[in-house]
Amino acid sequence: MTLCKKIAVIGTDTDVGKTVLSLLIMQSLTGKGKTPFYIKPFQTGCLSPSDPRGDASFVYGHTPGLEQRDPARSVLNCHENPKAPWFAARDMGETIDIATTLARIREQEVHYSHLVIEAAGGLLVPVTGEITMADFIKECQAQPVIAARAGLGTINHTLMTVECLKARGMRPAGIIFMDAHKADGDLIQENMAAVARFSGVPVAGVVGRIMDFKAPGPDGLEAVARLLKPFL
Repeated sequence: MTLCKKIAVIGTDTDVGKTVLSLLIMQSLTGKGKTPFYIKPFQTGCLSPSDPRGDASFVYGHTPGLEQRDPARSVLNCHENPKAPWFAARDMGETIDIATTLARIREQEVHYSHLVIEAAGGLLVPVTGEITMADFIKECQAQPVIAARAGLGTINHTLMTVECLKARGMRPAGIIFMDAHKADGDLIQENMAAVARFSGVPVAGVVGRIMDFKAPGPDGLEAVARLLKPFL
């Protein structure tokens, strides 16, 4: 039996494009006949796990063939305030149970070809008072891919993200630049060259601004296809 492959979608910052990259990964895998399952272990700014404005609803609503999948199955911890998970849970008088969260992820491994696990915020965001997002991803035993902002400042943020992963014994499979705000093309090329040179991690390409998330266009999907080669 083919083992389930776990992909952790990591961002260099908050609001960098992790959910859009997760969507493109789901679209690419389903387009290749795979059976992926999207997981958002920690959703803050979350009114309910089935919130139609939530990340899981967005991903499934724009992935052909998966529009009817229940998003609540994918949101494992839902907390109302848009903060780091530790504080969002604390505001509700709750403590996130890491063991239960990991067990719920493992339950899906026998049913799907791939798990696409989207992190919350950056790697050093606290999930509880004891562990960060980076620690949690390591516990998941998922291989990271990095969504990086395309514009100014991304070299520093991306290289630090890679260093953080390597310090915990994890090596990212690849990096992709998310260019929702149309950064200068020469700047993007310089950023990609610098990050590839100093990190030693493959840079798969750029995902530009997407006007129709159900039909994102070939350029971004080609970059995502390169990113996914280690997982096929």
